[in-house]
Amino acid sequence: MFSFCRKLLHIKSFGDPSTHLFFIRNSAFRFSSDATEIPSLTVDYLINKCGLTPESALKASQSIKMKSTTKADSVLALLNSYGLLKPYLSKLISKEPTVLSANPKKTLEPKFEFFSNMGISGPDLARIFHRHPSILTNSSLKNDIVPSINFLKSFLRDDRNIAVALTRLRWIKGIRRVMEPNIEILQHQGVLESGISKLMKLRPQLLTWKQPQFNEVVLQTKAIGFNPSTMVFISAVCTLSQMKKTTLERKLEVFRSSGWSEYEILCLFKKCPPCFAVSEKSLRTRLDFFSGKLIWTAADVVKNPFVLLLSMEKRTVPRFSVIQILLSQGLMKKQSISTALILSEAKFLEKFVRKYHQELPQLMEEYKRNMK
Repeated sequence: MFSFCRKLLHIKSFGDPSTHLFFIRNSAFRFSSDATEIPSLTVDYLINKCGLTPESALKASQSIKMKSTTKADSVLALLNSYGLLKPYLSKLISKEPTVLSANPKKTLEPKFEFFSNMGISGPDLARIFHRHPSILTNSSLKNDIVPSINFLKSFLRDDRNIAVALTRLRWIKGIRRVMEPNIEILQHQGVLESGISKLMKLRPQLLTWKQPQFNEVVLQTKAIGFNPSTMVFISAVCTLSQMKKTTLERKLEVFRSSGWSEYEILCLFKKCPPCFAVSEKSLRTRLDFFSGKLIWTAADVVKNPFVLLLSMEKRTVPRFSVIQILLSQGLMKKQSISTALILSEAKFLEKFVRKYHQELPQLMEEYKRNMK
């Protein structure tokens, strides 16, 4: 049986493929292999009408050649009518310039109508097409988009959830074919449909992983002691899948160097897996603050793990400046510190600042002074 740290580190690291930088010659036009010049009309249109930079326009002009702007004008009008304004429009065309040569009535409008009828429009629609421009040019509405959306809908139910998932997913043809094997892995391990739905919404890309990689993360999560029928199991799968082995080891060392035992690390991870998604530097800063300023032990942090997810500059430090004053005046108990940190902004101000305005008018000034 592995120790907790060994169990965590047993997971393989998976990284995104390396990206490649392209050198683009700063020129007003380029020459094709047959020595014919691409008219400057294309580059000029991409810059002046679509908002692309000269470099982006030059690169995009390698994929599209305009002899007339009539069709492109119709495409832009259609995109604008569905709420795709700059900067989304520029980003979309930069990624998929061939959209300007697509048939606006036969190819594009039916797809816009489909998503619009789902209640997805404006900024959400812009984000989806910006992230998945190939939907507009390379995907069949009948044979790919509709079946894929219906598959997602069988788990996500609500169109709003589908919109969220699509903004977090790299669109590929045959989503059902790719995701189903990994969904079967989850079901075999006892994950409920509600858990699968949560994963599909939070990290749908994870469900497109190759089966051996995905299965290893799932088995690793289960081996640590998480119950697959709980939502925290899904949270742990998401957290473990984001880290390389070396990164996880460095984070574990941060806890160890702060005096945490393996059991305390395990308790924290099982209670709040996202705490391990925090960077090493931020983890160390938070642990030093809570042990030094608040005199909290590891057990105190485990009881209130979400404090490790809060911004030091915007939340913890400015609120602690108020807490210190209230404690010194006997107006607050130490047991209320965690509550003061996790409350919403409005409720914190109401309960811990405005409530004592008469006795301590300096509280609001102190709070704002420490806000960065």
